[in-house]
Amino acid sequence: MKRIFFFLSIISIKNQEILCQNNIVQKIQNLNQLEKITLIFSFIIISIGILSSGYALTISLSAYAGCEKEKRATAFIPSLMPGSQGLYSFAICYIMIQEFANKPLLTTFAGIICGLTCLFSAIGQAKTAAACIKSINNDQMDQGQALLTTGIIELYALCGLAASFLIISQ
Repeated sequence: MKRIFFFLSIISIKNQEILCQNNIVQKIQNLNQLEKITLIFSFIIISIGILSSGYALTISLSAYAGCEKEKRATAFIPSLMPGSQGLYSFAICYIMIQEFANKPLLTTFAGIICGLTCLFSAIGQAKTAAACIKSINNDQMDQGQALLTTGIIELYALCGLAASFLIISQ
């Protein structure tokens, strides 16, 4: 628990340094009302993208928990795949924090695109992973087939991540 608080305090200190170095607080105050609302909206959407990953993991890991003991090694990786969307959203959120004072409109679009694709792909991937785990448990599918099936949905989350990177880098 002490390590977690230490890690969070380091992140907090680093974010304060970024805010002070770039005069982000002053730049935010200079934005018009519509820009502030859209920025808040985009950060809400990207946060939902992060949270959807946790929800998706509960779906897939619930299926994994019901798997037979001898099939668990095969079903483990497909059960964890829906967690990647939270990492994608977190990466874009970190870039958004650094860039939103300079490019508020592009940052807004990037957050919305990545957040929505991560939201829907995480939940869809979790349902697919749960079905694959059930098939693994019933000897109807092997690990390679399950990874391929859940990996197809991962492609759409990666497309949202790539699109957000391209938008922010403009």
